[in-house]
Amino acid sequence: MFALTTATARATDIELPVGELTDPIRIRADGATHFPQGGYEVWVLRGDCRVEQGKTITRSSEAVLWIDRAEPYSGRPSKVIAYLEGNVELRFGRGDRDPFAMTGTSQAASQNPVSWLGRFHTTAGIEMSAPLSAADAAIKPAIYERGTKARDPAAKVAPAQFVQEEIAPPAGAPIAPAGNRVRIFPRAGGRWNFRTFIDEERNERVVVVNSGVQVNVEGLDQLGSVSLETDRIVIWLPNSGNGGADFSQMFQSGDGPMEFYMEGNIVFRQGDRVIYADRMYYNVRQDYGVVLKAEMLTPVPQYQGLLRLKAEVLQQVDRQHFEAYGAALTSSRIGVPRYWFQTQSVSVDDLQTPLVDPFTGQPLVDPQTGEPVVNHQMLATSRNNAIYLGGVPVFYWPVIATDLLKPTYYVDQLDIKNDRVFGTQVFVDFDLYQLLGIENPIPGTKWSLSTDYLSLRGPALGTSFSYQGNQTFGIPGAYRGFIDAWGISDSGDDNLGRDWRNLAVPDPLRGRLLAQERRQLPRNLQFTNELGLISDRNFLEQYYEKEWDTFKDLTTGFELKQFNDNRSWSITGDARPNGFVTDTEWGRFDHFMFGQPLLFDRLTWHEHSSAGYGRLRAASAPTDPAQIAVISPLPWEANVEGYRATTRQQLEMPVELGPTKFVPYLLGEAATWAEDVNGQQVSRFFGQAGIKASLPIWKADPTIKSELFNLNGMAHKAVFEVEGFISDASQDLNRFALYDQLDDNATEFTRRQMAVRTFGQPVGTFVPQRFDERYFALRSAMQGSVAAQSTEIADDLAEVRFGVRQRWQTKRGLPGQE
Repeated sequence: MFALTTATARATDIELPVGELTDPIRIRADGATHFPQGGYEVWVLRGDCRVEQGKTITRSSEAVLWIDRAEPYSGRPSKVIAYLEGNVELRFGRGDRDPFAMTGTSQAASQNPVSWLGRFHTTAGIEMSAPLSAADAAIKPAIYERGTKARDPAAKVAPAQFVQEEIAPPAGAPIAPAGNRVRIFPRAGGRWNFRTFIDEERNERVVVVNSGVQVNVEGLDQLGSVSLETDRIVIWLPNSGNGGADFSQMFQSGDGPMEFYMEGNIVFRQGDRVIYADRMYYNVRQDYGVVLKAEMLTPVPQYQGLLRLKAEVLQQVDRQHFEAYGAALTSSRIGVPRYWFQTQSVSVDDLQTPLVDPFTGQPLVDPQTGEPVVNHQMLATSRNNAIYLGGVPVFYWPVIATDLLKPTYYVDQLDIKNDRVFGTQVFVDFDLYQLLGIENPIPGTKWSLSTDYLSLRGPALGTSFSYQGNQTFGIPGAYRGFIDAWGISDSGDDNLGRDWRNLAVPDPLRGRLLAQERRQLPRNLQFTNELGLISDRNFLEQYYEKEWDTFKDLTTGFELKQFNDNRSWSITGDARPNGFVTDTEWGRFDHFMFGQPLLFDRLTWHEHSSAGYGRLRAASAPTDPAQIAVISPLPWEANVEGYRATTRQQLEMPVELGPTKFVPYLLGEAATWAEDVNGQQVSRFFGQAGIKASLPIWKADPTIKSELFNLNGMAHKAVFEVEGFISDASQDLNRFALYDQLDDNATEFTRRQMAVRTFGQPVGTFVPQRFDERYFALRSAMQGSVAAQSTEIADDLAEVRFGVRQRWQTKRGLPGQE
């Protein structure tokens, strides 16, 4: 039970800002220093200092806080002693009083107080938001000395105090009054059997208990609260002069027991972690311990069960360093597991790095504890490692280094497959950082090694390296990228289906190299680069079919781009290292602008301008007779090059007539090419005029409900659209080679087969014009888009298009907040 008492000044009662116990205490300041003082955390605040609890608010220029945090689940409140100086301002939030009452240590009734001292208490937690400064916490500022003096009961103003009712500790359960809290009980409710004596050489009291004992230790920085059970224990205590007969008095002075030695049926518990051992020594003050013949059961992130660790010797060298000898690790709970990971020795380092606010550059502080926030990196290095299956070692490696937060060791992935194309396949991916024993890998990176074997094709080897971060050489900006290389010594034939079951491999050494990266730079700049190398035309379709069919083409080049509201510009450079695909080598500049209002928002302007030098190169002819027999060139493919400059502009005038929106528009383009499909210079002027209209309609029915189909009302929304336009171009579409291709390489490869396989035409002929991808894009009104994928698509056309878009929606969310 707690009682609140106040003391009086010579002539004035002191008004204390006592809030509700259930309200949290929130502390804010521009800067702070932090150091411990006995059982208190001392915070020295500077600049706009605020302490708030419910309607009670204090403000000052400087402050010193003594914080006594209650132990979790103890039921007692946390306390804050606040000493304020400089422009002190108090608000108690009580309706029958002046909203701001000013008090001070010199003259309580002064309207310009110098300082104020008071206390807060809460059961709802303390939130701290004050960036820590680099000042030396060992040098105490003058305000700390003044605040300490103000806390002296002999001072002019005595602060309010919490008076706790004294409760005598039960016999057999002594409690250390300061520092670590230690409680000792007889094991299984038995009686004490102990003896005690003084070690004159070390000036310590030694307690030997032989009757079985349970020890609870609270307040350890790293372990939190732990529980120990053992048959026999030896305890070394500071020699406080207490008698040896009264066991309950042995822990009432000093910092409690400093060292333990235990034997027999030891059970060590901390949270969900349990350690069983034969013998154990632990030094509380130095955070040093040794466990012999230990077995530990512990949960780990990203795993549903418990991991089981056995070790001949488990040693904590200091707070950040641990070592184990003769260790074995498994997730099996049977007595003799069928699989385990074994190592001769392993050392673990807990590297703690303070986290910094990227905006202020100041260390982050936990608002609940007021302590600096740190990032833990658990690095482990083990030697002479083996993996056992059924008691037989199946894998050995001399050294492994890894981050323990990573859930796998050595092998990241193992796949075994079988089919008629590759035969039996074994794919094993290793963590290269672990294999090479690299203890401090680059943060944000992952490096793996692929060792594969395909029985019908041959052995393969590859590596993959991915990386990401938030700054480069101190320059802020997120980046992300990867490098992936894979090669095989191919002793078989390619099987691509249908008539291509046995395609000859031009070179047995085959593979691909892919690298991509994107960086965000200052001033809204973005830099993207990519490298894509392939050994031959059939490699991707054979070994990376999903990537060939669905991913973007492998390209080699870079792009520097800047975004500025509704505008952007880019500089692009592209190369063509793979001669078996059609592609354009570019050096090019583009500028885009969308939705620019004109004439007081009556008109809207869109624009795309581009200028550059392009070198279009058609794919080389295949060498296998089976592919030569069915592959034809596409009508727009040609080896041409030269400058290309184009600008396309569009003006719109949106008009709303009731629920219908009309958008008349005019679009025009001027462009020139150094070479057309026949190698001749050509210029083109293109224009289009049209009108778009849209009518949205909807209906909602809140009565449609179904738990089975997860329906909570139904809304049907539809938009009817129509567009009519007429366009005219000064040059025919057939004159232009596609410097900007419409399809990816996989689709183009299929189109080259269509003349023979689909239409039964001779090799070297083209598909009918209605199936030509250029005219499909034209009919789809690609030329009506300012940001069209291909500049070359434009021709004479008159068209009316109708469409309807429909959507059904239901409500989601918490009850009453759907």
